[in-house]
Amino acid sequence: MSSKNKLYVVATHIGNPEDITLRALKVLKEVDFVICEEFKVGSRLLKSYDIKKPMELLNEHNEAEQTQVILDRLVMNGETAAMISDAGTPLFADPGNNLVWSCHQNGINVVPIPGASSIMAALMVSGLNLEQFLYYGFLPANKDERKRAIKRLPNNYDLVFLETPYRLKQFLGDLKKILGPNRQAIIAYKLTQSNEKIFWGSLQELSVMIQELPKGEFVFILRKIEMNKRRKYAR
Repeated sequence: MSSKNKLYVVATHIGNPEDITLRALKVLKEVDFVICEEFKVGSRLLKSYDIKKPMELLNEHNEAEQTQVILDRLVMNGETAAMISDAGTPLFADPGNNLVWSCHQNGINVVPIPGASSIMAALMVSGLNLEQFLYYGFLPANKDERKRAIKRLPNNYDLVFLETPYRLKQFLGDLKKILGPNRQAIIAYKLTQSNEKIFWGSLQELSVMIQELPKGEFVFILRKIEMNKRRKYAR
């Protein structure tokens, strides 16, 4: 490393281990420690590339206290760290934003190491016009809040959603019930893996397609309603 006191935000692979970059591997080998969401996942990733580094845990359960612990290591000890997520590009619906902000406030350089992203991979294979789209992230987990959020979704943009693997059927069912069965969407399932699948169709058609689908990571893209089709979808 050229200097100390740096936080590297490092993208890893999203399924296929060959998708990590050479720069990411170099950084992971040279930093003083690695910040991960779960020790089991983080250690498995490092082991797969024959990298041995001490780790600090930072997740939604300990973010407040661990942010200060890690910041002290960077500021007081002059160490360097690499932040990774469970998969892909960190800080999209992941913990760690408070640490990044605190580093900026304390003169610690924050360096992005870009790479694989499930969101961008899904958009790449969607066939959509990508001049404009909205990243929504996760809908609320609470059933009533989720339904209210769906009713407020804009119709004039393609919307990109993330969701937990075990909630695909519920997620799709809520959308179909509120937005109607004919609304078009895309499911990008297990991207970059050997059983990767891309599903296109109406919410009704997708509900049938995924009935026997094993649990797996996915990105969901809800198609916008074209002007001449909005009357058809009006409820």
